[in-house]
Amino acid sequence: MSKTSKHTWVVDVIEDVDVIEDGVASIEVDGRTVTPIPQWMLPEGAKEGDVLSVTHERKEGKSMLIIETDPEAKKKMLDRSERQVSRRSKNDRGGDIKL
Repeated sequence: MSKTSKHTWVVDVIEDVDVIEDGVASIEVDGRTVTPIPQWMLPEGAKEGDVLSVTHERKEGKSMLIIETDPEAKKKMLDRSERQVSRRSKNDRGGDIKL
């Protein structure tokens, strides 16, 4: 019997270790935690800020990940972020923050 689950990863940072070896990517998993993975696990051409659609299938003796870039999900996240940033409080007059 196999179990399948879907996840959303966001590529936060890709750090190149050196020229010979692939680097390490920091991935935000399902909006909750950030975890490092080897860069070679990412789809070809994946870059910082990309949203990845991940399907995980697990069965006895085997675990498979299908990791795909999801440009539509990235656009939705950027749009949502832009709306959040553009909202200002009624009391916010802009300018420098005074502590």
